[in-house]
Amino acid sequence: TTTPEDQRDFTGKWTNKKDSVLELNQDGNSLTGTFDSGVADGGEVIVPVVGWANGDRVTFAATYEKFGTVVAWTGQVTGEPGNPVIHTHFLHETDIPEAQEGEYLWASTKVGNDQFSKKS
Repeated sequence: TTTPEDQRDFTGKWTNKKDSVLELNQDGNSLTGTFDSGVADGGEVIVPVVGWANGDRVTFAATYEKFGTVVAWTGQVTGEPGNPVIHTHFLHETDIPEAQEGEYLWASTKVGNDQFSKKS
């Protein structure tokens, strides 16, 4: 069971190695914020994220309506309070047109990992 003393604070700006920027605000265990992907959208699309924290574990999700995708990350923070890193795995689901689902649905999900470092 997570106690208030065990709860990590995920509030702030986080970046990954692809220059994506994750900004989180934490209220209790609830997270809200934005995600600006450093990949594929040219920095033009900033999307809202929602999520939850449980101790040093976290999950958050976003939808890119413009691209027909949804993405969910889950992971755990490590490191000292002054230098935390969130180690995540993600599922990235892309829309496949219904007429092509029978042939291409198998390729609609990308699985990967990512690390977010907190910036001051």
